Amino acid sequence: MNQKEAGRIDEYLHGLHHLSPHTRAAYTRDLRALLDYCRAQDIRHWRDLDGRHIRGFVARRHRQGIGGRSIQRNLSAVRAFYRYLITGGVVKRNPAAGITTPKTPRKLPQVLDTEQAAQLVEINPADTLSIRDRAILELLYSSGLRLAE
Repeated sequence: MNQKEAGRIDEYLHGLHHLSPHTRAAYTRDLRALLDYCRAQDIRHWRDLDGRHIRGFVARRHRQGIGGRSIQRNLSAVRAFYRYLITGGVVKRNPAAGITTPKTPRKLPQVLDTEQAAQLVEINPADTLSIRDRAILELLYSSGLRLAE
């Protein structure tokens, strides 16, 4: 990637002053990683990057041990950067459009064991609020409702 093409990343990032510093730093890392990939693949211009290259970039990041959420952000940064390039007339298409990311495993919520649940409902019904609280907790636990429900 030549210097002029690489400089477009700095131009783009300079315009992101409305984003949080953390998001800008993450986008900077993401786009620098793409630039490194392009240099390793001897891609000289942003217009030469295609969907096959983007999939290769995603696969490389995955092999490097980058997690699914980070790869999703990588692709988001690339898509946004290409929207910027399209708006500026530098490229005509976004090679990252339509590229899917690896699924991120979802963590199961932690649940209370039987003893912990029993402690919750062992409220001493001293007043009406305590009686109400105990009834609510017993309902939640016995019906398997989640807090959000």
